[in-house]
Amino acid sequence: MKREISQTDHKELNERECESISGSLEDKTAFRSDAPPAADGKAAAFHQCINNQGADSSISMAESVTRHAITPDIHQFQYLLNGIDSLDLGLYVEWRSDWKRRLDVMDKMKQKSREKGDQVINLPSGRKCIFKPGGKGENYRFHLQFEEYNLYIGKAAQPKSSPNVYLSITAKTLWLDGIDKALSWIAEDLKIIGGGSIKFVQVSRIDLCCDFLIPGGLSYEFLSVHKVTRNKKGRLYISQNQLQTYYIGDAKSPTELRIYNKGLEVKQEGTKLWFLDLWKRETPDDIWRIEYQLRRAVLKQCVINSIDDLKKKQTALWSDLTTKFFSLRLPDNEKVERRTIHPFWHAVQQSFGQSIPGNEIHRTYRQEAIAPVEWYLSHIDGCLSSLAAFQGITDRDGAINELHKLLQRRNNEKEFETACIKKAIQRGTLKKKGDR
Repeated sequence: MKREISQTDHKELNERECESISGSLEDKTAFRSDAPPAADGKAAAFHQCINNQGADSSISMAESVTRHAITPDIHQFQYLLNGIDSLDLGLYVEWRSDWKRRLDVMDKMKQKSREKGDQVINLPSGRKCIFKPGGKGENYRFHLQFEEYNLYIGKAAQPKSSPNVYLSITAKTLWLDGIDKALSWIAEDLKIIGGGSIKFVQVSRIDLCCDFLIPGGLSYEFLSVHKVTRNKKGRLYISQNQLQTYYIGDAKSPTELRIYNKGLEVKQEGTKLWFLDLWKRETPDDIWRIEYQLRRAVLKQCVINSIDDLKKKQTALWSDLTTKFFSLRLPDNEKVERRTIHPFWHAVQQSFGQSIPGNEIHRTYRQEAIAPVEWYLSHIDGCLSSLAAFQGITDRDGAINELHKLLQRRNNEKEFETACIKKAIQRGTLKKKGDR
């Protein structure tokens, strides 16, 4: 039987463990090791033993470190896989001129699905999807479920300050097909649904992870002794006195860490056995996952807006998370920041590759522009061609001249300057006189 251990459920844990888990933990040492620091020589011997022997080592830890009897540790580990397991995208989509008519059709389909349940839709392209009765929050009224992703569509014909379409790609699609192929499919589907054209793709949520084979698995005792983190919230799941999932942060946090028995999940669900081919394993036993979930707020701080931003910063982002948000360290110094990175965690840090010097993540907490310059240019370009078509103009210079005339009639120079100053103040980008 699986159950969650929270701050109010401590009967199965000893007093030291109770101080370290779940809820809002007030004691600043709650996520610091209680074990006495090891002698430097022993810590070095321990580090060398793991590095020299690696995942295939059969040497007992007792041969090089005598205090493992009181400090739980892992004996062997083997890297298997890294990548993106979950990806949600905000799409800025411009729909065709008959969008209102298509909205009416989808409203009728939504009502039908509410009355009779999920409706299977056959698209003209030959692809199939399920029209669901619900939506996503207040912004996305319609939900279409494809085999490769879930698509949530808002009512706006043109994107404004936020995406009007939300896309959640399945883990199987991400691992087996990749992001680029998934986006090519969605681009075709949007054309079929309503002549939709994607103007910008914004990263809204992502799960970065790596998988390791750890014979014997991980224990709560090992994690509690070696963990270093400033986050005071956490929880864990145990079953038959075995750790299943260990959380740092909570489900609503901008950043949440999950360390869990991925092999057990694959075995129990039975729908993700394709992971065995990726892992190059015949059995999912003893396979553990380290996974960081990042929401839009923290992605914005890291200036990760587009897919290109994500690809460029993925390695640096992983390095930042596995160093600053949470790490596992040897209890070899009273000051946690000076403790030696645990060999297993060092392998975790390196699973996405070596971060390029100078490519570190620099977080910004000021209010940023909603989208990068490229998105505004793309949006302006799309609007310009629509204006030109409405005016019967077919050349770009003629369209730009016509736009200039119309804008001059619409507002004067002073009004435009005032509007620019207001937006620059709101975004923190106002330049002082003399600045370039």
